[in-house]
Amino acid sequence: MLGALRLAGLVILSAVHFGLALPALLANLDGYRHAWVQLTAFGLLTLIIVIDALLGVAGRRGPRRWVAAALVCSLATAVVATSQLPGDHFLATPHWTFLEIGWFGVLLLFDAGLNATLLFLGLHVAVTLGQLLLAGIPSRQAAAGMAVSALAICAFQIAAAVMARLLRECATAAAATAREQERVRTEAAVSAQVHADQRSRYRDLGRSVLPLLTGLADGTLDPGDERVRRRCSFEAARLRRLFAERDHASDPLLHELRAGIGVAERHGVDVQLAVRGASAPVPRHLRRALTEPVLAALATAEHSARATVVRGGGQVRVSVVTDAPETDIPEPTERGIRVRTVHSEGRLLVEASYTLLAPSLSPSPSPSGDVHVP
Repeated sequence: MLGALRLAGLVILSAVHFGLALPALLANLDGYRHAWVQLTAFGLLTLIIVIDALLGVAGRRGPRRWVAAALVCSLATAVVATSQLPGDHFLATPHWTFLEIGWFGVLLLFDAGLNATLLFLGLHVAVTLGQLLLAGIPSRQAAAGMAVSALAICAFQIAAAVMARLLRECATAAAATAREQERVRTEAAVSAQVHADQRSRYRDLGRSVLPLLTGLADGTLDPGDERVRRRCSFEAARLRRLFAERDHASDPLLHELRAGIGVAERHGVDVQLAVRGASAPVPRHLRRALTEPVLAALATAEHSARATVVRGGGQVRVSVVTDAPETDIPEPTERGIRVRTVHSEGRLLVEASYTLLAPSLSPSPSPSGDVHVP
């Protein structure tokens, strides 16, 4: 709408320039002291209109230097053209520059605001009044007619400038309203997502933790049973990982795995962690699927365990070697997750791997610390 209003200003200026000023100039060409001065002034003003129109067609706004030069040129042109008129011809038909110079200010100062436009219009009127006093003080009747003409001409120009300011204020208010609506929608979407995540976590707890707590509370589960203690340790590790998912970490997979390792260490298990490769973006549900088998193995470790995270060649592998071979490892719940278990010499190897869809890791040679199983 602002662009359309500026285009309307250009159309109005062109109509006044060629539809009113040019006929008035040609009709009174013989009455000027130097006709070539009037024609030169008209040509300079036409050049300003053409350049501004070309800038508008190109979708560009005139730079400040161009606007300042065009304003000074238009005002100087009006002063020179008016100096060729006798006092009784001011604001009459021969005074063609007064019809349009104000519109140059409205158009060129469109982006500068209302105050700048009013200042230019006031300066033009003041300069014209000074030239009128130098040319000769007119009679009261002639002065009243000149005042009415000046008021009528300037009123349209001021109205256009005020309209531009009101429209700009409406645009600013509309933009602020749109930003506020977007903020409210974003907050609602975030709240809905957080609520959905909380309900999802509650469902997970309802399937695993709550039955365990209920069994311990009503006595159907014996805390002295080794299987019950391992189950409690596994659920505690899952809860720690669940809490770690809410943290802001540079490496979420490693951060969540360390949360589960901390539970095993509290039960006296010596856990060593080796990390190879740079961090890779892995979605939360895939991180859960990768760490679930490892946490299950860590929950049954008795004295020592070694966990390894290897990232490279477009793959992510999380593995653990424990000293408790008799362990039930849960099956993967996500497509693309491969879990393998190897029992050898009284120890258990559990490895979960996933191949990234768009590998972002550069291939790296197999480190010497990898676990090799015959």
